[in-house]
Amino acid sequence: MKIFPKLFITFSASFIVVIAMMIGFISWNLEERFTGYVRQIEIEEMERSAKVFEDYYGEVRTWRFIKSDPRIANVILDQRGRFDENIITSRSDGSSIIEKEYRYYFDEIRKNKKVSNSLPGRLILLNKDNEVIAGVEYLPKKSIKVPLNYKDKIIGTLALIPAPFLSKQEDLRFQQATRSTLYSVGAIALVIAALISLLLTLNFTGPVRKLARATKGLIGGEFKTRVNIKNKDELGKLSRDFNVLAKTLDKNSETQKQWLADISHELRTPLAILKSELEAIEDGVREFDEEALSSLSNEVNRLSTLVNDLYELTLSDIGAMKYQMIEIDLKEILNKTIQSYIERFKSQKIELKIEINESTIMLGDELRLTQLFTNLLENSLRYTDSPGIIEISLTTLNNNAVITVADSAPGVEQSSIDKIFDRFYREELSRSREKGGAGLGLAICTEIIDAHSGSIKASPSDLGGLRIVIEFSKVD
Repeated sequence: MKIFPKLFITFSASFIVVIAMMIGFISWNLEERFTGYVRQIEIEEMERSAKVFEDYYGEVRTWRFIKSDPRIANVILDQRGRFDENIITSRSDGSSIIEKEYRYYFDEIRKNKKVSNSLPGRLILLNKDNEVIAGVEYLPKKSIKVPLNYKDKIIGTLALIPAPFLSKQEDLRFQQATRSTLYSVGAIALVIAALISLLLTLNFTGPVRKLARATKGLIGGEFKTRVNIKNKDELGKLSRDFNVLAKTLDKNSETQKQWLADISHELRTPLAILKSELEAIEDGVREFDEEALSSLSNEVNRLSTLVNDLYELTLSDIGAMKYQMIEIDLKEILNKTIQSYIERFKSQKIELKIEINESTIMLGDELRLTQLFTNLLENSLRYTDSPGIIEISLTTLNNNAVITVADSAPGVEQSSIDKIFDRFYREELSRSREKGGAGLGLAICTEIIDAHSGSIKASPSDLGGLRIVIEFSKVD
């Protein structure tokens, strides 16, 4: 089953259960309260009835007539307000007779009137000795009793048996009308609940469907796919995260394409030179002498260096570049690397200024750090004009080891400084391909420094060239 019907059924079922419980509770509460209200009215009418019997007793001073014929008790309560033409007639205002209607009676048959058999007589008249004069012989314990008094003396008791259900037509009609209204309101509430469930379901599943379609687009390689969901809830946040993911995948895809294009270009150049040199030798255009061998060897070395650099970067990307972290002395590694370049710097008339005074202990991989310093020195040597100056220093700042390599002209444009650590990037004017680099040296340096939890920054040098600053955490 799809999510739309699932959610709609869930929301609808929840609303139906809540509405049904509310209707049930309200119905029960109304019935209880209405029953209590009716019972209170019956008690009040019973008290008035007691007054009627007290008046009757005051007239005749005996219960003898009622005891001889219990039906007289109902005649006393007759709505016409008179017992019998030959017995007693209640007072009237003017020419009209006062009429009363009672909710209860003594027998199932009232004189001159048909009464429903759904509820038997509930009134019981007892004398002062608690003997039944009129009504059923059985007196339940929960009966409501009202004493009958005459001249401050108890002459009897009027008892009312609580009704198990409503019997008066007006009460039944009111109860039925209340139920009908409640059920109508419940039906309307169900319709509204269905509409609300539909709106909630659409509001929830609409963004989900958009995200599902967009996800299929990403799976199909359409990294330009974006979703426009303006919700401020979790779905809105998910859509924004999706757009960030799509943008990242798009950028990575473009980077991968550029990466492949750059690799192809960098590999093609030495291969093209090798091919042309070999064809020239094969065709006899050029002799296979020491000069030709040196040219071929240089291109092979250049190709080998490029492949090795690509291999190093690939290992770093997949997390396979191995590091053996031990306590090492940066001063010793840096001095050893510089010593291997002394002769090359002299041959190119580049002056070295070294400021490495104290030992600096840190956790690192000696082989990778040697590779780092070699790439930095190679980069400075390659891109510094003769005669020139290179300054190398190792200091301590805030318990960090700070290595600075600064060279003289040519420099790097300010707009290009942040890009020199990108793969295959070369500043077009002063640091071009003619200098022999493929634009991977500083990228490899960045990977090694990241593995050592360090940082690297570049800025213009006071000497007119480039200044690179590296920071490592020392061992306490």
